[in-house]
Amino acid sequence: MAGTTEMTAVDLMQKEVVTIAADESLREALALITSNHVSGLPVIDSHNRCVGIVSATDILGYEEEQAEFAEQTGMEEVPYFDPESQRWESYRPSTSLEEMPEIPVAEVMSRDLVYVSPHLSIRDVAKKMIEEDVHRILVLDEKEHLYGIIAAFDFVRLYAGKSNR
Repeated sequence: MAGTTEMTAVDLMQKEVVTIAADESLREALALITSNHVSGLPVIDSHNRCVGIVSATDILGYEEEQAEFAEQTGMEEVPYFDPESQRWESYRPSTSLEEMPEIPVAEVMSRDLVYVSPHLSIRDVAKKMIEEDVHRILVLDEKEHLYGIIAAFDFVRLYAGKSNR
């Protein structure tokens, strides 16, 4: 194994990444996050470009905002636009997966992507993660196609001598 200063993002990244489309529902996103034991999902468009990222924190924050809105307005239910029916609907805010409406991931995802190129040294990857104060970073090519993802735990695994391959 080469020294860690010679390794690049592509050497450390997880190649099998669970993703979601922007038009999928928050319910589906939360189910994928839960069943795959991850904290967030890259959001991919129809051209396999990464257009955002949605985390469990984003989804729960959205639910909390809706609950606060309902409490402040005295409403038991809050409105949302259902893209499938093209109508305004309403729901009772809760963190229950079964009760979460079909709100698209695009409504909640972060569009500010923190990413590195596949050939950046892992030392520079680590520096960028610290500068951006993130626990995971996307690995994208120049056309924003997703190559993989690097989590802080991948650095722990590397330091411990455990390969992720």
